[in-house]
Amino acid sequence: MTQTNKQTFLKGAFILVVSGIFVKILGAGFKIPLTMLIKSDGMGLFNASYTLYAFFVLAAKGISIAVSKMVSESVALGRDKEAERIFIVSFLILGAIGICGTILLYFGAENFAKTFVDSRASLTIRAIAPSVLFITMVSAIRGYFQGKQNMYPTAISEVIEAFGKLAIGIVLAWVLIGRSIESAAAGAITGVTISTFISFMFILIVFIIDRRRHDLYLPKKCRSRRSIVRELVIIALPITIGASVASLTNIVDMLTIMKRLQSITQVTPEFMQRYSDFIDPDLFSGGIYEGLANKLYGLYTGYAVQLFNLPLTMIVALSTSVLPAISGALKRVDIRAAQLTTNSALRITVLFALPCSVGLSVLAGPVLLFIFNESLAASLLRTLSLAIVFVSLVQVTSAILQAYGKMAIPVFNMLIGCLVKIGANYCLVSQPSINIDGAPVSTLLCYFVIAALNIFFIIRITGCRLGVGELILRPVLASGAMAVVVVFAMNVLSDMNFPVRLAVVPAIAVGAVTYALFVFLVGAIKESDVTMLPGGEKLAYMLKKLHLLRAE
Repeated sequence: MTQTNKQTFLKGAFILVVSGIFVKILGAGFKIPLTMLIKSDGMGLFNASYTLYAFFVLAAKGISIAVSKMVSESVALGRDKEAERIFIVSFLILGAIGICGTILLYFGAENFAKTFVDSRASLTIRAIAPSVLFITMVSAIRGYFQGKQNMYPTAISEVIEAFGKLAIGIVLAWVLIGRSIESAAAGAITGVTISTFISFMFILIVFIIDRRRHDLYLPKKCRSRRSIVRELVIIALPITIGASVASLTNIVDMLTIMKRLQSITQVTPEFMQRYSDFIDPDLFSGGIYEGLANKLYGLYTGYAVQLFNLPLTMIVALSTSVLPAISGALKRVDIRAAQLTTNSALRITVLFALPCSVGLSVLAGPVLLFIFNESLAASLLRTLSLAIVFVSLVQVTSAILQAYGKMAIPVFNMLIGCLVKIGANYCLVSQPSINIDGAPVSTLLCYFVIAALNIFFIIRITGCRLGVGELILRPVLASGAMAVVVVFAMNVLSDMNFPVRLAVVPAIAVGAVTYALFVFLVGAIKESDVTMLPGGEKLAYMLKKLHLLRAE
């Protein structure tokens, strides 16, 4: 049972990782040319509306996670019909949330735009409003399939959604760019709305087909709708609040960064030199005005945050897969399986996230040059990249605590982190010598605090033994070796007169090989981790022959 549970968890995570890679590639194919098309000013408008949309999406995702947990428990007890009833109830609730969110965003667009960012953003907010309804209903169906540990519908629907954004959003932005930046940003956002509708239609059809294939019986102990609603609220409310708080940190950034930047009445000579291309002489009077603040915010979100989000694909997959796996194990009273899954998820998270964090920080400037032909956001990305490992741990540890039924703890910890972010933004961003560079520092502090608190409670609640060497020391050694080799490779290629934009590719390749080699040399990978992969038995045998894999 223990081995089967871990295999199901890793298989589900693997499916979502593969789809996530496609989604990120398509997403990069959307965001990168979009950034080059509408520049930092347009990306400021785009990201302002997208942040508001994400707030409603993540709030609704709380119910989706609750559905996943409840469905996995019902399926573990053989109550398939009850699982379907849970879905129907949640679908109706999320549909109602989606309708309210759409109405609120559409009719409150002007107020949101004036309050949070830039009055010009009202058009993009209206354009994205209908997508709130579609994505909330998609979340309900995804939660149902994830609870049954069937990740294929979620994976395919996410790829469809990403492809729709690319195909439709870029075309609309390109067509409308001649009219105005506001229209182009709204066109790109309209692509998001249309793609979420297509994704919803796909996964709805999949659910209907799946339902007809299975002859579901109604067991005697199937719970009533009232009982399901009661439990759904009890489980979903703290998760929803927690998800909202996580999204709220982005809104905190949007609100506090813009306002605190505009509180700077006299910029430094270094600022003038660095951001001279952003400054309009007709509007500049020594301080940061609204348009300049929006460009700085667009630089941060359109360049640094965009690349910062790329490595998080696998972590989202892990957190999505780990919750139903642990919940099902606990429902079967298989404590050992739950603990093994917890340990495995945390270890894999650090093994993946830490090299991404270190590597992107070391290569911040060259990576920006390679992708955008622009390195102005290098210092922002260099600092922000260090938060990747902590954001990843927050994602997975929150899912673990929720699986153990401790819904309120991640919420409480996220609120503390949010307060840290508000304080850091307020103190740092308003400093003329720091300005926008304070934003990534506040994010780093925020997620470090949340991750540390979550891990503390996991150790206390689950009884899992998280070895410092296994969880931290070995990945740190491998990542450190990788960083040294990458810097050395960049210096050698630079001495050979290699253009920085081209040198970054072989440097990343050398770094990846170095990290993989050191991961095995320091014993960071266990035999069971390899055997769970497709073809893992043969791979594990070969690695043991080479003395690169340690037995458990």
